[in-house]
Amino acid sequence: MTEPSELVGAVERRLDFLERLAAEPLRKHELVDALGHSRSTVNRAIDELEAAGLVASETDGYRTTLSGRLLATEYREFLTAADDLAAAGDVLDPLGADVDVDPAVLREAETYRAAAPDPYRPLEVLDEALADADAVAAALPAFPYPRVAERLRRTAAGGGTVDLALADRAYRHAAERFAGDLGAVARREGSRVAAVDAVDAGVVAADGTALLLTFDDGGTLHGAAASSEPEAVEWAERKVRRLIDRGRDTGDALAAMDDAEAGETEGDARGDDRPEGSAGDSSAGGGRSEEEEEADSRERSAGADGRTERTGGRLFGGTGSDDPGRSALSAQGFHAVDEDRLTGEADPYGPLRTTASFPEVDAGYVLDRTAVRDGERRSIAGLLVDGLAEGTDHALVGPPGSGKSTVCRSVAVEWYRSGRGPVTYRPSDGGDPFAATERLRERVTAGDGHHLVVVEDAVDPGAAEAVGLARELADRDDVSFLFDAREEPYDDPDGLPLSPTDLRYRREIETVRMPRLDAREVERFVAHVADCTGSAPAADPDALLDDVRRADDERVGELLALVHRLVRASGEGATVAGDPGGSAGGASGEYGTGDGTAGRAGDAGPESGLEAAVAEAVREVRNRPPPTADVAVLVNLLNVAGVGEVETLAYALVDGPAAGPGGDRGGDDGRPSPTVDGVRRALDRLVGTALVRSGDEGYRAVHDEWSVLFLERLVEREPAPVVARRVGRAVSRVLALADDPTRRARVRRAVGGDAPTVDRIERDPGAWAAETVRAVYGVGRRYPRLAPLYGRVRYARIDLPDACPDGLRDRPPEWVTRMYVEAGDLDGATAALDAWRPGDEAGAAERQRGYGDVARRRGEYDAARERYERAEELFGAAGDRGGLAAAVRGRAQAAHFDGDFEEAYEAASRAYAIAVEVGDPIGEAKALMDVGNALDGLDGTDAVLAHYRVAGDLFRAYDDTHGAANVRANQAVALRRRGDLDAAERTARRALDGYRTVGDEHREAISLLNLAAVAEQRGAVGEAVARAAEARAIAERVGSELYEAFALSHLGSAAHVAGDLDRAERFLTDALDRLDALDADTRCAMVTAILAEVAIDRGDLDAAERRVERTASLLDDHAGHKRLAELDRVRGRLALARGNGDAATAALESAVESARAGGFTQVEAQALAALGAAAADRGDAEAAASRLTAALDLGHRIEAVRAVVAAADELVDLLAEGPGGSTATDREAVTEALRESPPESVPPESAADPAAYRELADRWRVDGDGAATYPPLG
Repeated sequence: MTEPSELVGAVERRLDFLERLAAEPLRKHELVDALGHSRSTVNRAIDELEAAGLVASETDGYRTTLSGRLLATEYREFLTAADDLAAAGDVLDPLGADVDVDPAVLREAETYRAAAPDPYRPLEVLDEALADADAVAAALPAFPYPRVAERLRRTAAGGGTVDLALADRAYRHAAERFAGDLGAVARREGSRVAAVDAVDAGVVAADGTALLLTFDDGGTLHGAAASSEPEAVEWAERKVRRLIDRGRDTGDALAAMDDAEAGETEGDARGDDRPEGSAGDSSAGGGRSEEEEEADSRERSAGADGRTERTGGRLFGGTGSDDPGRSALSAQGFHAVDEDRLTGEADPYGPLRTTASFPEVDAGYVLDRTAVRDGERRSIAGLLVDGLAEGTDHALVGPPGSGKSTVCRSVAVEWYRSGRGPVTYRPSDGGDPFAATERLRERVTAGDGHHLVVVEDAVDPGAAEAVGLARELADRDDVSFLFDAREEPYDDPDGLPLSPTDLRYRREIETVRMPRLDAREVERFVAHVADCTGSAPAADPDALLDDVRRADDERVGELLALVHRLVRASGEGATVAGDPGGSAGGASGEYGTGDGTAGRAGDAGPESGLEAAVAEAVREVRNRPPPTADVAVLVNLLNVAGVGEVETLAYALVDGPAAGPGGDRGGDDGRPSPTVDGVRRALDRLVGTALVRSGDEGYRAVHDEWSVLFLERLVEREPAPVVARRVGRAVSRVLALADDPTRRARVRRAVGGDAPTVDRIERDPGAWAAETVRAVYGVGRRYPRLAPLYGRVRYARIDLPDACPDGLRDRPPEWVTRMYVEAGDLDGATAALDAWRPGDEAGAAERQRGYGDVARRRGEYDAARERYERAEELFGAAGDRGGLAAAVRGRAQAAHFDGDFEEAYEAASRAYAIAVEVGDPIGEAKALMDVGNALDGLDGTDAVLAHYRVAGDLFRAYDDTHGAANVRANQAVALRRRGDLDAAERTARRALDGYRTVGDEHREAISLLNLAAVAEQRGAVGEAVARAAEARAIAERVGSELYEAFALSHLGSAAHVAGDLDRAERFLTDALDRLDALDADTRCAMVTAILAEVAIDRGDLDAAERRVERTASLLDDHAGHKRLAELDRVRGRLALARGNGDAATAALESAVESARAGGFTQVEAQALAALGAAAADRGDAEAAASRLTAALDLGHRIEAVRAVVAAADELVDLLAEGPGGSTATDREAVTEALRESPPESVPPESAADPAAYRELADRWRVDGDGAATYPPLG
């Protein structure tokens, strides 16, 4: 009997014979022809196989036996598996030896690694498999990218089946982030979702494709193998089924989170076909999905009109033509613009105080905005209509208060009136978060004509799905989308709730910016307001425009400020909408001519601007009897939050039964409770400021930016504990409506029974509470400067109702903490972080990242890096890839500022890999920028600018103003170091504009310091000091010790350039003390190097020596080319001052070499000038002339004042005759060298004329007397 090993050997050697003879019998000579072997080889092979019993001789030749065929088949399969495994080796690397993976899944597989040159290809393969799948079976240890959950939901929604097994960690993350999507999956019959202890490797079977996904230790997608072989798909499906069978079924828990989807199918059963606004069932059945609770969206009104249901001049006018039932689209804010919607009471004064309603737009009560295009003034609405009619989607972008919504509504009315086709409109406060994409698709594709869809506030998470639908319908020429977007969030896509695919589509949307007001536009508004109010037109539109731009807050849209001034100037003020008198801040206060607001003589415009008027309104409400202040705070806070029917919710402040003749009764919180009449009087007092009267005894809220200013002034005027208690009391009573039917009944009675908001609360108290909590805290997250409204984390002023979902209860401390961090209130942020006690890993991770952000901004880099590292561990454990990327980037930045450029490079590279993995192009751009910064520290000159260019292209491709500003700030530094000051200044100014646009004061200070450095290099000391002083003021305001130290060092350096050594030493010493306290060693080294030069210029060489030694010890291992060059240059100057020419030459030559290696041209030019002086000191005339000429040429090219002046002065001395000049021999040698190779900045005929160099030095020399006005040091 042949041994098994011999059989295997024979099969291995003769596999081609066995396979060929298994197909048909062949004689030996036929085998020679069939296989191409020699006759002798065929003879030996047949003999060997026949002896082993693997082939047998038959009448028509030799044939493979059954044993031979089976062995050949098995061995071929073994070879195939080996080939597959070899090909997939890189993908399989992260998997342990005991992982349950069958080779079948790798059969004929294509493999993809998340590495160069195509690191995002594994994600694309996964997305392609899931995109249109009818059936999906998946087991995942983590979510490779956020849209996986949405892909699974779409499969289930399309009637397909989904089997999903998630590792416990991934499930917890998904329940927090993707509950709505997975809830929709769990609801579908035949679909299953289970949580299991662990998933060793990701497995996906989608229709006819099987995927094996591997992840590295940090949870990052490492690679993917994709096979369409049936056995691969079968194994993947079987693997998922086994995991689900032994896992924990989560279907019921997830399905309970999908109440919004259930509402679409169960509406009739639970009575939701009643007309909008009717009294509802008081049961708490039904509800909204966790997906909607997860969206950081503002509260939307329950009915067609939401917050304006009770007003005669409401947004859409009368009841619309939508189905009377609470359909998914109407509940989510989409309504047809038609005759019914345009019918209603139109108030000519309404658009002067708040967003115009559709009846008001249709009646012509709004002014058509215009702008100059191609030399002609055109209607913006008309331009948009023309572009939309061509089938191009548009986005109208502008700051708050710039008139975007009014233009959009004008476009909608013009489109409808022109007969082009139907219009579907979603206002910014339109309804529930938008998820009914299929319903909207059906509506816009089924009708006749060209359908226009208008979506206000498209940057809001509740509206973002519309961008995805626009992308999917982009190829249709009979559907167009118009989006309205606030400028700041639109220009920072990192925060936009869009998928990577939708972000890419955003580049194809035509972006139209609201133009700034010009004199002609102001003239038109002057006439329009005069016509509406019946008053005399305001005088001098040019002066009025200057006043608006000068006096009012840049954060507020010019149009809002202008209309405010015009209404004030008209004398109508608070009474234009029927104010009965006595309004808080109304005719007797804000709009009167007393109390500091008198109009200027000969000028119809008032002295104060919008901010002054808001400040006066704050004073008025605080001086009015209770509950005016509480009502005012609540109304303005809910207005900014986007919560509808603010006047209805104001009655929630009535915290007890109606009071008797004795006055107010005690509230549930022990404080006096206002009465219904008291709240009504308070609302009336707010008419003309926060509210506008609008028929039917109803109200409309003013523009939310007015309310933001109101809340800001309140924060400034009231002590933080007082304002936090006021907000907490008011908001807690509103939220208590979710728990207490008695409170809801009390509110319903107060407004006469018709209360759509109360109806909505009763339909689903938990969903309403969750959305309202998010909306209220969202105000502080959008406007971090309002953080004091929410108190400190250690005392929670806002009480959450019992109806609030458990998953939301731990979020307010996180939100408040982030508010303080983003506001730059580092002490407040630290106090909030200390008091915060997170309930899960994700919260604990976010807390550690917050500590890291605070430490980094303080300049405490070691502490920051430790915090970020801990945050990375916790984010990884929680499966939060976005949080992980943010923590890794934070560590990269802290390492960079600490001078550890290698760690910065490593961390930034990892952050880039994570961003690629999750398909986050903005994250990619940020990480690339951080990589470029690290390379700059490591002296990768060419690579630095290349990384910046790629990052900048990404930021600009996605219209990320903030990111583009970051890149420009870094590019400005790189350009200045390389000597292109014009480009550096242009780039720094553009960065500064970008930061001011988005309100980033920390980086605004850095841009100012970049501009100060450019000015200083040019010798413009006055400008340098002004820029640095402005940066210092900002640093003081935002509480940044680090940036203040930077500013002080710039002030000291400017004083040094001007020759003011005493002042320079004072500023630099103060900067050094601050940096030393922050343990910022590399920054300290920069300052001690300048102080060493100051000591050399004073002649205090011992002090200079000590400072040089300290500089060297501070740099330690962090000395890149620039620092080495600067240190060696100062060492060379010190040696030259001591008369040690050889040591000076050696140090200065090293400085020139290091500066050239790193591309640091200013250091190179100054070192060349000093090297020329050292050569002259040694008597080497030719070398002196050569070095000084090079210093002059380079210094002139890069506008390096100190290098030019030093080199020119040295040449004057070398060419001068008489005492103090060089010897005749030296002078002749220098003269000959200069004539042979003259400097570029001196005419050849004057190359040896000392007067030419004296004139050159004087022309470039800085005049220190009166050159700058320095800020006080203290």
